[in-house]
Amino acid sequence: GKYRIMYFGYTSCPDVCPTDLQNIGLAMKKLEQSDPALAAKVVPIFISVDPERDTPELVGRFAAAFSPRIVGLTGTQAQIDAVTKEYAVIAQKGDKNAEGGYLINHSSQAYLMSPDNKPMALLPADESADAVLSELKRWAH
Repeated sequence: GKYRIMYFGYTSCPDVCPTDLQNIGLAMKKLEQSDPALAAKVVPIFISVDPERDTPELVGRFAAAFSPRIVGLTGTQAQIDAVTKEYAVIAQKGDKNAEGGYLINHSSQAYLMSPDNKPMALLPADESADAVLSELKRWAH
């Protein structure tokens, strides 16, 4: 029954995920200050595409580092595969390096979903918090 910002990424992401989540978190903070009633109707959700490394605790801490309002989710590989398919998210694990680490090439859209679970807009999380805030105010009521 709430608007949701759906963002897919992983906690070891070196660049895109932290930047986008910072913009989403700051947009939510600004929305809380300018329109608390609307902010209460929006739930930002971060879903890990790396269930091999991203435990529920790690995902929760990672999401909370950007905003206490961001819900961090992970699951089994099958669950992640199902939800990424549903949202048309690409997530491909790269080759392991000498230390066993790897990157994941993934889509980085922030979807705004309506309270009845219909897609409404792509939020410009890659631009700025103000751009995200502007689109939230435009679409969510």
